[in-house]
Amino acid sequence: MTQNLPVSIRSSWPWKLQMLDTQSATAATTIAASLVFARAQYASVVRPMLGWTGSVVEVAGRSDELAWRVRLLNGASAASRINITGYRVILNPAVHPSTPASDSWLSREEAISCLRSAGMSHFTDFELRHIGPAFPLSNATPNAGVVGIFTRRAMELIEELHVRVEATDQAGDTHQRTVYCMSGAIRQPTSITLE
Repeated sequence: MTQNLPVSIRSSWPWKLQMLDTQSATAATTIAASLVFARAQYASVVRPMLGWTGSVVEVAGRSDELAWRVRLLNGASAASRINITGYRVILNPAVHPSTPASDSWLSREEAISCLRSAGMSHFTDFELRHIGPAFPLSNATPNAGVVGIFTRRAMELIEELHVRVEATDQAGDTHQRTVYCMSGAIRQPTSITLE
């Protein structure tokens, strides 16, 4: 750019300052661009592929022997650190018509309290597992990552339960997903799901 200026201007401050010559500036720009590209490639390799699945399982000590279990899955080749940051509880309006639908996110303790106030018992009718911070979830641990277990009684009272999950990958990037726990739920289970 300074080459286009008249000589009288190039000899005065700040135009007479020259930090790098053309060859060095080109090399520095190429190195910086390569580092940015390499970081982007690494981030795409370790990016989590988060999903969830639900299945009917047999559980002892619950109000029903069969329950709907929701698990987190990470299909990526690298592990991610998982943390559940919030819950949204929507009760069945046919059973609890006076309960307004809430759009706010609750803590785990607040969600458990909300479900208890609807007449359910934690560890008997439902269970919300504590996950995080920094719970390692990889495709090598297929039975880990259980978000919650819901009996038939709980599924009669809960219309929808959303769980907000944050995953931090090995590059340090944070990704957020929402798990819809009652999506596809078998609300009247008669037998376990074959996996």
